[in-house]
Amino acid sequence: MFSLLFTPIGRYAILGVIAVLTIFGVYMKVRSDAIAGAEAKATLDALERTENAIRSGDAVDTSAGGLRQHDKFQRND
Repeated sequence: MFSLLFTPIGRYAILGVIAVLTIFGVYMKVRSDAIAGAEAKATLDALERTENAIRSGDAVDTSAGGLRQHDKFQRND
């Protein structure tokens, strides 16, 4: 087996294996970074929506008289 490594064909085969493994490693790294970026973006979006819901909930007048006040939207009553 080791004698094959010292032949010219064996050297090219080893270089080919090293090249394929290197390309595969770079592919896996880029793929994992893309997945992590997508998950981070989704988490950030969910947090922003939650914060906006909390802020808008704090601004709503939920008193008995405040719920029946007219707003600026036109409706067919």
